[in-house]
Parts: sequence; structure tokens; C-alpha cells
Amino acid sequence: MPFYRCVVPKDSVAYEQRAAVARAFTDVHCGSTGAPRSFVHVAFDETDSRQETPYFVDGFNRAGRPQALKDQLLADLIGAFREVTGVSAAQVSGRINEGPASWTMEGGMVLPEPGAETAEWYEHDERTEDRLGQAAAGG
Repeated sequence: MPFYRCVVPKDSVAYEQRAAVARAFTDVHCGSTGAPRSFVHVAFDETDSRQETPYFVDGFNRAGRPQALKDQLLADLIGAFREVTGVSAAQVSGRINEGPASWTMEGGMVLPEPGAETAEWYEHDERTEDRLGQAAAGG
């Protein structure tokens, strides 16, 4: 369910960098929250707009986590973005919006509140990884 949208100037972030940002965001989010890796989504929107802060990380997550964790998560996401892209701190800003878990479905399941996940909830990630592995092997 976590969704991160990176607003970037047109042609400023190569596709290889986008893949690296997506992996880094997945690492940061899952390392901070314990969410399954297959639930993290990252998209890039290019803009021709000339903003004072041309890069923006816009996140949406389940509500209910401690403020300190949210603050660290945003700082780590922006840090990962900067590390991969090489942009300066003055060029990137961001935010994380939140909504109730019950407003979101992932893999056909309404998401539980943070901390209320059962073992079955994490099986989705294992099934997804199995399917991806089979597809990569040609099966």
C-alpha cells in the first residue's frame, strides 16, 4: 500500500536511477515498518514546471505510526533519493500523507492497521515472491 510519487523535472532522472530509487525506497520503507516488499509502489511524474524546489517526494501510507517513525521515514526517503540522483538537499522536498488502512486494498485484502498484521498477511509477500521467481525461471 505505501505509494511514493517522485515529481522530477523532465529528463532529469535516468531510468536506471529510477529503478535504484524504487529499490532504495522499498528498502527504507520495509526496514522502517516491516511491510512486505511487494506492497511498496514507486512512480515518477515528470514536469516541465520550473519550481524553486524542482524535486518532490510525495508519499501516502497507512495512518497510525508514531510521529518519530514518520519523520525518520521521510528523512531516509529523501536521503536515498539524493544519494541515487545526486541532487542537493536544497533541490528536494517531500511529505507523507496518511489515510486509514481500511481505505486501501492490496492483493485483494483490506489492509490491517499498523501493528495489527497477522502472519497470514505476510504470506502475500511470500506468494508474490514465489510467482516472480517462477516467472523469471520461465515457469
